[in-house]
Amino acid sequence: MPRLSPSRVLVALAAGLLILGCTKGTPDASATKPPVDYPNDAAAWRVRRYADENGAIPERAWQTALEERARVVAASELLPAAGGIARGAWVSRGPSNVAGRSRAIVIDPRNPQRLLMGSVSGGLWRSTDAGATWAIVDDWWANLSVPCVTMDPANPDVLYVGTGEGFYSLAHLVRSFSHFVRGAGVLKSTDGGQTWTQLPGTATWQHTTRIAVSPANSNLLLASRRPGGIARSTDGGQTWTDVATGDSSFQVLFDPNDPTKAVAHLAPTPLVHGVITSVDSGATWQPAVTGLATVNGENSRIELCYARSVPGMVYASTGLNGGRVWRSTDGGRNWVLRSGGTSATSAGYYYNGLWVDPTNENVVVVGALNVWRSTDGGTTLTSISNGYIMTTDPHSDVHSFTADPGYNGTTNRRVYATTDGGLHVADDILAAGRGTGWRDLDTTQRSSQFYGAAGHGTNDVVVGGTQDNGTLRMVGASTTANLVYGGDGGQVQIDPTNPSYTYGETQYLGVHRSSNGGQSATSITSGLSDASSTGSNFISPLRLDPNDPLRLYAGGARLWRTTNARGSPVGWTIVKADAGSLIASIAITPGASDRVYVGHNDGRLYRTTNATAASPTWITIDDNGAANPLPNRVPTRLVVDPTNPNVVYVTFGGFAADNLWRSGDAGVSWQRVTGAAPLALPSAPVYGIAVHPDDGNVLYAATEVGVFASDDAGAHWTTSNDGPANVVAEEITFMHGTRRLVLATLGRGIWTADVARPRAAAFGTACTAQAQPPRLGVDPLAPARVGRSTNLLGSDLRAGQPAATLLLGLSDQTWGGVGLPLALDFAGMPTCRLLVSVDVLVPAPISAGGTASWTVPIPEDRNLLGRTFFTQILSPDPGVNAAGLVVSAGLAVTIGW
Repeated sequence: MPRLSPSRVLVALAAGLLILGCTKGTPDASATKPPVDYPNDAAAWRVRRYADENGAIPERAWQTALEERARVVAASELLPAAGGIARGAWVSRGPSNVAGRSRAIVIDPRNPQRLLMGSVSGGLWRSTDAGATWAIVDDWWANLSVPCVTMDPANPDVLYVGTGEGFYSLAHLVRSFSHFVRGAGVLKSTDGGQTWTQLPGTATWQHTTRIAVSPANSNLLLASRRPGGIARSTDGGQTWTDVATGDSSFQVLFDPNDPTKAVAHLAPTPLVHGVITSVDSGATWQPAVTGLATVNGENSRIELCYARSVPGMVYASTGLNGGRVWRSTDGGRNWVLRSGGTSATSAGYYYNGLWVDPTNENVVVVGALNVWRSTDGGTTLTSISNGYIMTTDPHSDVHSFTADPGYNGTTNRRVYATTDGGLHVADDILAAGRGTGWRDLDTTQRSSQFYGAAGHGTNDVVVGGTQDNGTLRMVGASTTANLVYGGDGGQVQIDPTNPSYTYGETQYLGVHRSSNGGQSATSITSGLSDASSTGSNFISPLRLDPNDPLRLYAGGARLWRTTNARGSPVGWTIVKADAGSLIASIAITPGASDRVYVGHNDGRLYRTTNATAASPTWITIDDNGAANPLPNRVPTRLVVDPTNPNVVYVTFGGFAADNLWRSGDAGVSWQRVTGAAPLALPSAPVYGIAVHPDDGNVLYAATEVGVFASDDAGAHWTTSNDGPANVVAEEITFMHGTRRLVLATLGRGIWTADVARPRAAAFGTACTAQAQPPRLGVDPLAPARVGRSTNLLGSDLRAGQPAATLLLGLSDQTWGGVGLPLALDFAGMPTCRLLVSVDVLVPAPISAGGTASWTVPIPEDRNLLGRTFFTQILSPDPGVNAAGLVVSAGLAVTIGW
């Protein structure tokens, strides 16, 4: 039981009040670089978890969920912090050296040290030192997906942010794709990014891919969108008119030499792309005549860039035929293929950046898996980067380029590149090469996208799996991560008995293990034949048996088990056959290894009660047929209450109001526990659930729109505008051996929060010779919480006596060098014992009913969280002994949130 150190506690007694206070207390080179990337697979996996039973996503799904969340926030402000998540409880754990995916930056031409960069799921970030450090601009926008940032060329204080990332190629595969990672239109600032307002005419836009401001008229704007094509505004974005419609448009540009002209990409249908042009400032549009008028194919996205030094010259990069460069000399009407033969960049739908030197039309830079440079107008291209996770070369998957405003082709040739790993810069783009001339600008931008995380109290370590930035580890107070293993990271497990062993995965169940606490890891996938794109989910369930750390489960088409997780070889065996739907979630019952639950993508749930057998027997507890009490959506997480082995929770995907269910009888019957308005979980996917290890009624839910907590087993839920913001929360769990939550977010890194519950436990005995000794307890309506007052209640006191005294101390072991408990026979109180150090005495009058109360204020100091003080009542009782005094049993009071 943690205790306050007397040397670090100020104890003051004034007017019967007790005030307590205390003072506050490199990338792994061996990680393997994967040969291929899986952006569309990741998108398809997310869409599956968004969809309902019919594969659909409701209109305004995200907006509705955020509106519901706002109502919960408002209602929660009148209530105590549920689950102990008090204001200031959340701590960002980073990483501060690994940024997440970015697609756009702008640079202030008046001060090139000032950058603004969009994170595709972590909001807008600002740097005032050319990218050396970063700070979040605003946590509480309606949408944190920022793939597009634009600055008015005539007034750098006017800025536009487009929300909702849409650069994926599976539109034709998923009917409801138009709702995927949906944005909230366009935000505008007129004061350099200090304050922002949503442009009302854009509120229904789902994915704003680019915004262009006319260099001749700041009120004239063009925006490319998905879906919807191109829109035009003549009043600074207040109202908009559709001017080119289609399935999508990924880019629109004004001609820098003639603002009456413009060029854009337009996809009339998901598999048909082309270039369109305008000669009347974007009012009307015509398709290109030759070359890129129509390009067919799934990977045929077109990226465009004007060659400023030659009027009318435009370049294009396409994903067709392995990634090719085209050029037009008449403003985009006619196109000629420039790159051929072996000059294929691999540019595609997901990554396709293009930049042309504004001083030399022959210098062309293309972003794809790597960065490519041409000095002959795109005819030949040379790879000039070979980056990966946490390298100085640009991270693989390069999305855009932006030149320093002072770029002149001679003394200033600085160009920035956005990637899946944040921002990189070449101080001389003409000299940069593979392994030379690049710098990484990630520091303090905490925008990593985590799919899962786990923690251990030993060394306060957290390990998490990320989108395209591998599995990362942070230790203690340091927010600097080391790379445990490469690829796309996924779920993580840490051995609770030996944190040297950690387990993680890459995409499609590529399981790996570390035996050195996460410094590095090696694959243990051998024999696990479901580790493929057809045999498992993109991010698959991985669970360590809490009762036996050698037993590890992995879910693909079948359930796999090893009983030798630390050994070599690991030895995987199948313990549940293919049910026709991939496994999405697994839970093992604490204290009962034989009881295991499994959930499948189609909503079916199974249970076994002999999981440790060679061939376990599985029964269906939800089969989508006659026995179908639960939704037929993806069961994203299964969790068993650590305080009650018969209580199991299941969370579901889909934008619906019934995404969290509880069974109190091991899955026989189920009840929805999503709360009641206004204190209800929003109609949004729930990805994770954690149960407080000290109180099974206290729950924490990780959802598509943030974290929520309940103190009453899900009858009511609260949240606040604090900590990780309304970012997507992928997983929430407790750090082993602590009362510290670990939260994995998709865009704001990993967070932790100490949520020790206020507790009171009796210890020792009262005077044994007394038939009815005094009793001491804590008022259940005023427990010991940081920043609040707790009420201690005495009862069974001798009525008619003037006062009882509360003995309060910081130890139950010693007092003044004397060991406790201390027999009080010497004081005329036989059979009574002193149980606490007497650091403070607080008298209180005894009522006619034989009761008394004491109010103890707890300072607003988070370092008191989990600390314990000790109390005992000393009360008059004439005639009971020579001293006429008795004592109660002791009460250990632990401070919580």
